[in-house]
Amino acid sequence: MDNGETKVQSKRDAISLRSAVRSSKRPGVRAIAEHTKLSVATISRVLNGAENVRPETRERVNKAIAELGFRPNPAARALSTNRTRTIGAVVPTLSHSIFTRFLDGAEQELAQHGYALVLATAEEGRVQEQQRVREIMNLGAEGMIISGATHAPELLSLISQQRLPTVCISIYKPEFELTTIGYDNENLAREAVGFLRSLGHRRIAVLHGPAEENDRTQLRLKGARDASADLDVVFVGGSLDVTGGVAATAQVLREGSRPTALLCLSDVLALGALFELARAGVKVPEEVSVMGFDDLDWAAVSEPALTSIRLPTTSMGRKAARALISKLDQGVPLQSERLDAEIVVRGSTAAPPEAD
Repeated sequence: MDNGETKVQSKRDAISLRSAVRSSKRPGVRAIAEHTKLSVATISRVLNGAENVRPETRERVNKAIAELGFRPNPAARALSTNRTRTIGAVVPTLSHSIFTRFLDGAEQELAQHGYALVLATAEEGRVQEQQRVREIMNLGAEGMIISGATHAPELLSLISQQRLPTVCISIYKPEFELTTIGYDNENLAREAVGFLRSLGHRRIAVLHGPAEENDRTQLRLKGARDASADLDVVFVGGSLDVTGGVAATAQVLREGSRPTALLCLSDVLALGALFELARAGVKVPEEVSVMGFDDLDWAAVSEPALTSIRLPTTSMGRKAARALISKLDQGVPLQSERLDAEIVVRGSTAAPPEAD
């Protein structure tokens, strides 16, 4: 092939390449507008989850999106709108289903409004929490969800400086500088002791996890102490897991007069308590009642089924997400909200033997 033929072939290859690029290019907003005979502005409102769109228009656009195989370009949208439509969440752990239920509720609510959830865990405490929040902020998060109201001063200062809309979950503390959406941990623990008292229990062991950096545990301990001033109550701490519940229960059985009830300030501790009591041949609830706190998924099917305090974790996730969406999309001020919880009575609690 001579030089001229080579140039012609190269030109043909270049034309073919450009055609291939054009044919493989994914459809954009304008293609959706042409297909639906709607304006680009209307298509953009649908893609951004705006509420001022008629249902039939939204359905028409979504149908065109499916037919054309449209995929939004997040980077381009962020540049054009100066928004990322992402919310960050930093939770202590994913080992407990209470956090996964919360995150499930939050993610569902965010997805319905065109937002994405960026998640991180901070199992090592406040310093790691601050680091994780900063990392998510650097990714462009427009809002943040964190657990409790005990945080490093540097983190609170960072949130304030960046004017980052933030919601603290699992606690209700309206006087706190950040918005809190959760439950009254102190009062719920008080109600738990009151429930056991109503059954006739006077000797109670309260099993709890570490309280140093966990204000939810601190409040539950305070509520339990306040409600049991005239009772024979011991407090036994340990790791916040099933192993911790096993160890704490073994300690209770070894020391002093046996309590007639165990109040576990987390269901994972209660599960460990049930295991250890069964191993020791102690019947539940005939000899010792066991009460939990959280009402995790397995509580209703344990043997015996666990009496527990049902926390509205999924609803809390939705409410936290909705509050941030309203703030970011409509400028609605964030407001603290107390969520109701309830005692779910099952087979693990009964009157103590001496009350028969």
